[in-house]
Amino acid sequence: MLIRFGFRESLLYPSLFVLFLAIRRIIKYFLEIHLLKLKLSYILVLIMFIFEIVIGLFCLYHRKKKNNSPVTSEFMGIPLTKQVDVLKRPDSNLKVVILIILASYFEIIGAISRRYLTNNNTNNESNLYDEYHARYRSSEIILASLLCLFTLKLKIYRHHIFSLIVILICLIIVFITESICGLDNLAYFLLILVSSICRVYLDTIEKYLFEVDFVDIYKITIFEGIVDTIFTSFIYFFNGPKDELIKLVKLPKENGTDMFKYWGGILLLIVYGIFSGLKNINRRYTVKSFSPMTRALAESILDPIFIIYGYIKNNNESNEKGIISFIITLICSFIMVFCSCIYNEIFVLYCFGLERKTHLFISHTNSNLELAGNDKNANASFEDDMERDSVI
Repeated sequence: MLIRFGFRESLLYPSLFVLFLAIRRIIKYFLEIHLLKLKLSYILVLIMFIFEIVIGLFCLYHRKKKNNSPVTSEFMGIPLTKQVDVLKRPDSNLKVVILIILASYFEIIGAISRRYLTNNNTNNESNLYDEYHARYRSSEIILASLLCLFTLKLKIYRHHIFSLIVILICLIIVFITESICGLDNLAYFLLILVSSICRVYLDTIEKYLFEVDFVDIYKITIFEGIVDTIFTSFIYFFNGPKDELIKLVKLPKENGTDMFKYWGGILLLIVYGIFSGLKNINRRYTVKSFSPMTRALAESILDPIFIIYGYIKNNNESNEKGIISFIITLICSFIMVFCSCIYNEIFVLYCFGLERKTHLFISHTNSNLELAGNDKNANASFEDDMERDSVI
């Protein structure tokens, strides 16, 4: 078989991350289009960070309450394991705090850059970011791979190199196609790049804190939520976020305002905050249990859907150039998602040696060696082959 499913660990965290991500975007759509009929970009950012604190505190309290129970406690299917305090951190508390603040900085800059893109477009489309970012989101797996290579010293093997090269080629094709068809915007592209870099740095810093300094996920969620909430409060000194908040407060006083929809919208804002907190908890579990590249894959899974939705919604692209750009972009999007799955060993290609150094191949080979009687020469030959297959 040329392609095999490389299932090796529970995909609970990435699956929940994708689920909550999709639910949040659906809630945002109903809030802005059907209920409140207002852009809520900056308000949603503030709510997201506030509920990071709330959900983090709830999970921490729930774990402490069950701390003496012999039965493993779970919340939303996530095991609330006890924090290991006996392990000595190699870094000082000051360095850990600085890294957490730096991670918070990248999170808030990424969030603001995405909201700026949403609120500053000529088409006045509230979901422009999702549709536009979907075309280039797979660049995050390239950026994350390079950053993890130089900072966390994660090795890159043949199937990784193959995936990254194909993804890079697809990104170049999409950019050239969109530029030729006159559908691209350099300023938006640069904002997407800034947002992607911030996401990658956020994931990599948190991965370091989890793996090296054994920082508790719920504690870092609470701390980052507090820092981000403080940072976010300062943006309301600017006209855009301030006007957004004023419009929401004054909405009940406007003639013709449906109060049922208004209070329904307020309730849905709270629900959005809850799912945002759950999403960010599962994002951190995905980064800790897997890698920043797996987080990038989980988020890019929905990209083809956003590309199709964006094409259907934007009637102004219903011309020959728009159709050509849509087809090429959609095909490249599917290829990039597939290659991201190869990178993360969700799929394993058994050709050109791409299967070597994957978990599935190593597991099967070790099993065969054990059946063969643990032949020392065979084991030595296998280890030599694995070492030669290391690309970086």
